[in-house]
Amino acid sequence: MRSFLFVTLASLVASQNFEAPDFNVTEALVSQGVNVSLLSSLGASTERSSGVACSAACLSLNILYGDSAVEFRNESGYSAFTSSFWSSISREVRPYCIFKPSTPEAISVLVLLSRLSQCPFALKSGGHSAFAGAASIEGGITVSFENLKSIKLSDDKKTVAVQPGNVWEDVLANLSTTGVTVLGGRVGDIGVGGLTTGGGISFLTNEYGFACDNVASFDVITASGTVITASPTDHNDLYWALRGGGNNFGVVVSFNLLTKPLPSDLIWGGTRVFTEDVFPKVVQAFTDLTFNSAQDPKAGSWLVFAEVETKIAVTELWYGAPDGSKSHLIAPFYNITAVSDTTKTRSHAAYVMDNKAVQIFGVRQIYYDLTTKASYEMALQAADTYYNATKSLSAVEGLLPTLVFQHVTHGSLKGATRNGGNAMGWDTDGGPLLLILVACQWKNAADDDKVYQVLSNLMTAIKALSVDLNVQNDWVYMNYASQFQNVIASYGEENKKRLKTIASKYDPTSVFQTLQPGYFKLDRAPLPDARYFSH
Repeated sequence: MRSFLFVTLASLVASQNFEAPDFNVTEALVSQGVNVSLLSSLGASTERSSGVACSAACLSLNILYGDSAVEFRNESGYSAFTSSFWSSISREVRPYCIFKPSTPEAISVLVLLSRLSQCPFALKSGGHSAFAGAASIEGGITVSFENLKSIKLSDDKKTVAVQPGNVWEDVLANLSTTGVTVLGGRVGDIGVGGLTTGGGISFLTNEYGFACDNVASFDVITASGTVITASPTDHNDLYWALRGGGNNFGVVVSFNLLTKPLPSDLIWGGTRVFTEDVFPKVVQAFTDLTFNSAQDPKAGSWLVFAEVETKIAVTELWYGAPDGSKSHLIAPFYNITAVSDTTKTRSHAAYVMDNKAVQIFGVRQIYYDLTTKASYEMALQAADTYYNATKSLSAVEGLLPTLVFQHVTHGSLKGATRNGGNAMGWDTDGGPLLLILVACQWKNAADDDKVYQVLSNLMTAIKALSVDLNVQNDWVYMNYASQFQNVIASYGEENKKRLKTIASKYDPTSVFQTLQPGYFKLDRAPLPDARYFSH
């Protein structure tokens, strides 16, 4: 009924468009070994998102791949899947079915079936997005990569091929005895796919750049069902676009990651917590590390402001080798009295697993971010703005808002220039950036609008503050953006135009804009809403 061999469909590749104008989806399915005569009901499915369309597509996947590969709403596996998302907002999404492919070829068929039926789909790697529709889709097909978890280190240990069903604790644990590691997420259950195509901050980012800047190549299934490799030498335009451009160009079925040496898998890091009386000193230490990172790029930090009975500042400090407290960039944090300290040397894999253990699952979540030029005054005044703004949410049950500062250092910016650069639109010759994230959790859906409005107003105020202090920067980090933010627009008009040109080449009928409508699209936010701050 089907073949597990990819076909190149080389005759379809034209000089301007990767897919021929007369491309026939049915013929492409036949070339993949699918007996379309058994799927005749798809011919009547013309209304996108209709029950008929998605019923036909899901039943077809069930015929092709069996009951174990497809979960329907009345099955226990369906409930187990939807309840596994980090954010309760994502848990509320009800796809028509869940598809669990075991081969990249099955994803190729899925894309073609979606085109034939016009049933939309979404892709789930780790499922750690805060908002609905990012990794699941109401009434459509949610594709779970959970059966695509291969991790293969090359013989020379220079690259490792990682499929998108892995989360970072899988990858780092697999590499922990090899003497090498990769730039991956800092929390163990973050998925490989979303983090990498959206940028990807690692414990090694100040030294080597973002995760997307350390990918040797991507194996991608295009809208025509064809598998291609995007690298600095092959389809290099697509390679550029996938580094920060999100899910707009194809389905990445293998990330071929560049490895970095890490003897014994050991790094240093942990948390130091400070009280309000030393906030200025903590901000100064963080700012100095940001500006001076090139002196010791193994050192890094993020800084969190929160209020848990009292106002606190929480610094996560790390170092890409053992004994990081000896670094002259980390030492200033130890000259400030802390109320707790968990810093220690441990394996890279253990560190991200420990960070996973303190995550809170199953509550409502929102992320919201913007960037400014790095500035002591900006950080200190933004903290005051945050504390004042969130007072109005005190009655919201289960509320925990935090203000998080991270740095995009000179080393991070230098990493973005490799192999033709990435799509994110940075001024790589400029100074370091301050990445400002507002993260908030709460309990009840009835409070959603109030939380969204207060946090939107907070972001607007922080943006205005950056203008007043002459440190404004327009870039928005995709992996921390809210559903109301038009991330691609923040990359600049030139990069947006280039991304759209590349998308039209590899996906001329806009499959990944219309049939995969979730997440950050080339022309819009996931949920455009003029009431809320965008960028």
